[in-house]
Amino acid sequence: DFDGVETAVQRLTNDEPHGQITLSGVSAERVGGADAVAFLCDRVELGLCAEQLGVAETALKLTSTYVATRKQFGVPIGSFQAVSHRAADAYIDIRAMQATLWQAAWRLAEGRPAERELAIARIWAADGGHRVVSAAQHLHGGMGFDRDYPLHRFFLATKRIEFTLGGAAAHLET
Repeated sequence: DFDGVETAVQRLTNDEPHGQITLSGVSAERVGGADAVAFLCDRVELGLCAEQLGVAETALKLTSTYVATRKQFGVPIGSFQAVSHRAADAYIDIRAMQATLWQAAWRLAEGRPAERELAIARIWAADGGHRVVSAAQHLHGGMGFDRDYPLHRFFLATKRIEFTLGGAAAHLET
């Protein structure tokens, strides 16, 4: 309700409610310098990597339940070799996402330099998260795109996080 502050409702790609704030002629007081911004950015990126891990883990759990119960030719599709290999690859990606996330978190918590570890965690969050959720979509078949079934939300959440963190290629360069 301050003069010069305007807000507008926004919706993200995954339909989450957000807002846009426009400031015009609003006075402000600086509360931190470049160190404060770097501190905050590192922790926000780490939090996004953690969110991506949770999204990927949950998508794989949903997929595991689906392939265990969905039958084709009278047997669960999870018993097919190609299906189990795809799910196993997703599991390996999740474990790599987890390991790199915890390495970066530990270094930040200990006050150690963590630029390299954060870049690696972002790579795995972007690439690994994309692979896991794509595998989940693939293993669900057409069911994965049905808006009445929850999996599509995980795909959209993964893309939002990937877009926010930036692609893996930029982080590989770092």
